[in-house]
Amino acid sequence: MRILLIPAGLVLLILLAGPSVRADSTKVETQIIPELTAYRINPHPPVIDGYLNDSIWISPHIEQAHFRLQRDPTEGLPVTESTTVAVAYDDQALYVAFWCYDDEPDKIVRQLVRRDRSSETDRVTVRIDPFHDHQNGNAFEVNASGVQRDCRYYNENNSDMDWDAVWESAVKQQPWGWTAEIKIPYYCLRFGKDDLQTWGIDFIRYITRKNEIDGWAFTPAANGGFVSNFGHLNGLKGVKPSSHMEILPYLVSSELTDPKSPGNPDGREFTKNAGLDLKYGIASNLVLDATFNPDFGQVELDQPVLNLSTYETFFAEKRPFFLEGADLFQTDFTLFYSRRIGRSPQGSIADPEYIYSIISPRATSILGAAKLTGKLFSRTSVALLTTVTQREYEKYAARTNLKLDSTWSGDTLHTTVISADTVTRRGVVEPEANYSVLRIKQELFKNSSVGAIVTVADQKNFRPATTGGIDWRLITNDNNWGAYGQIVFSRVNNPKTGYGIDLTLEKRGGKHIRGAVGLTVKSRDLQLNRLGYTNRADIISHSAWLQYYTIKPWWIFKESYNNLNFYPSWNFDGTNIGLGGNFNTTVVFTNYWSLGGGVEIQGEKYSDLETRGRGLWIWPVRPTLSWWFSLNTDYRKKLGFNWNPGAGSDRGGHWWANYFGATLRPRSNMEFSAGMNFKRYRDILRWVRNTADSSVFAHLNNDEIYLEASANVVLNRDLSIQLSAQGLVSGLDYSGYRYYRGNGDYSLPVNGFNSDYNYSEMNSTLLLRWEYRPGSTLYLVWTRSRPDYDPTVNDMEFSRDIKRLFSGNAHNLFLIKTSYWMNI
Repeated sequence: MRILLIPAGLVLLILLAGPSVRADSTKVETQIIPELTAYRINPHPPVIDGYLNDSIWISPHIEQAHFRLQRDPTEGLPVTESTTVAVAYDDQALYVAFWCYDDEPDKIVRQLVRRDRSSETDRVTVRIDPFHDHQNGNAFEVNASGVQRDCRYYNENNSDMDWDAVWESAVKQQPWGWTAEIKIPYYCLRFGKDDLQTWGIDFIRYITRKNEIDGWAFTPAANGGFVSNFGHLNGLKGVKPSSHMEILPYLVSSELTDPKSPGNPDGREFTKNAGLDLKYGIASNLVLDATFNPDFGQVELDQPVLNLSTYETFFAEKRPFFLEGADLFQTDFTLFYSRRIGRSPQGSIADPEYIYSIISPRATSILGAAKLTGKLFSRTSVALLTTVTQREYEKYAARTNLKLDSTWSGDTLHTTVISADTVTRRGVVEPEANYSVLRIKQELFKNSSVGAIVTVADQKNFRPATTGGIDWRLITNDNNWGAYGQIVFSRVNNPKTGYGIDLTLEKRGGKHIRGAVGLTVKSRDLQLNRLGYTNRADIISHSAWLQYYTIKPWWIFKESYNNLNFYPSWNFDGTNIGLGGNFNTTVVFTNYWSLGGGVEIQGEKYSDLETRGRGLWIWPVRPTLSWWFSLNTDYRKKLGFNWNPGAGSDRGGHWWANYFGATLRPRSNMEFSAGMNFKRYRDILRWVRNTADSSVFAHLNNDEIYLEASANVVLNRDLSIQLSAQGLVSGLDYSGYRYYRGNGDYSLPVNGFNSDYNYSEMNSTLLLRWEYRPGSTLYLVWTRSRPDYDPTVNDMEFSRDIKRLFSGNAHNLFLIKTSYWMNI
């Protein structure tokens, strides 16, 4: 059955896509690669003030480029406002000037937001591919209020928004529009040593009130690609990569308050710390990033999660050192999951005289970490990361010299403690460890690559865990087709070597039709979760995706996306453990409201994980059906909202959910948002626990509310206040406990079980951020975390549980941190 079904799914995709692909093969507009010559400054560079009155910008010898065509809202139409750009350079930096003409300058949107935050405001962007490898690059954006945003591009179509650089910019309002001036020092970029160079470059202007995106190097969307479509910047002669060192020392002082306990009677703990971040250009194409005794105290707290599934929750990385350049280690399989480093200690105290904890570390301290990134050769890149974590101890109270008095009463022995001594001890809960990741990638052809990655987690008292693999990304020169894949291995505690395979064939370009087919194999012995992440092993899964999209406005419709997905899977025993598909659609209207929705069907019979090791579990009712709907307004307006309801059947019961969120911008420097998602599950069959010889299941009624809110006030471009909070309230009521005997047999009831509880949690962060000089920042932070587990109630009472979220017994951290950026 399995062998017949797999080709059937692929044949279905080919039959559906075949006629459309042929109909879609009409020739699109030929791309014309524009060119611009950079002008060498001699002798004085411009003052970065936004006025554009320096001699270089008004020189008759400097070449100017003009925008011709829109990318949005109507692709290919002439721009509605004129934009001119010019580029100059010297031995230290690249300089870019924008003249943004506007027939209605009073309608230019100038929103003041935090640095690196996306905003609905007029803005300009310069995109650069310094190596001219058609795959990697950088973007530098400044909006009409002077707020900066930057990012890295990798694998042509992907972006790393956590990349930061120290560069200069200024904007000025003009009677005819506005101007922008940008200085990009060479230490922000990486490029070759050739005396005469050509870089890839593109310029973008966004006009908010019209939702218009104008570009210099116009490429029809049907052509696919991104970085490979940049224009050419010529005339760069005698520029040299900057040899430099950036030093960022920091000082931090904090106070932690916890609920009072025997180990911490007053509930307070004061700490102070110091550390150093360093960036050093070892060679023209290699950069070393290092951090010594790093501090991650200003990081926002994780979103509260109630996880009843068999899979580990995946948390996003939020620490700056691991965020920047994270794309360098990304592959189809997640062999490097940086949240494993600095995790909460995994060990426990095995002392039989243990009474209670006095001081228990919340996280494993990172002594130091280093990253080496760059190019070994013109088309060969390398990324090496290594981290050392320290041994962590728990301080605890233990009972010694125990004296007991034992007496018999009938057949029962009664024991009474007469006396005992309490002593303080220390035990290891996390041994010291070293984590290393090596990534090498070789670029091929115009925009393709092959690569390799190896990870090692070496911890005392544990066998080293090693994973690795090779991967490829092969794209046709016209960007219409792509073939991606990876083969990996793991060698951990099991003497057997695990393996994994991931293959994808994708149609990337075309006016209307796109799609992909894929295969993923994870052997039973594949173990990635020591330093990587995978939700499970022992699986062979297939996928097929077909999309029909339109971007040409018609009547009230601006664009539409219609997707058909199919995803069956089996384990290595040949058991069908997944058989699902969905259809979803999104329509964007000409007023920039959008409407979406979809339906999904799941038809598999078995789960091999639900019993947690006690054999196959049969889904009580199949197939299951679900639907969802979404409505989003135009978020350029002061008030925007989105509504997302859904419902369906699952595990013999049913569920429904309803999310509503809104964003308000009362002034250009203020933004407030809030959202609430209410979920209700009824009569859902859930695993409860395993006994000595069986699994116990019960029917669950569960109500859950997720709350989120944020407030951002920007006092000026460099000073901002941010408040964010996420809350979770849930009540779980189990009934009808029964032993599961296999093959759908729940005939034997269970007595004496009670797994009901109420769980609530609120995590919040208040952050004041002041960039008092370029690259140097002062943080004032208050983080608050309040989890609450109550087994005495099994319902969710909104007023009662909301009061709990804001009551006492919370973990509070008050922190002040300052850093000072130095470029040597």
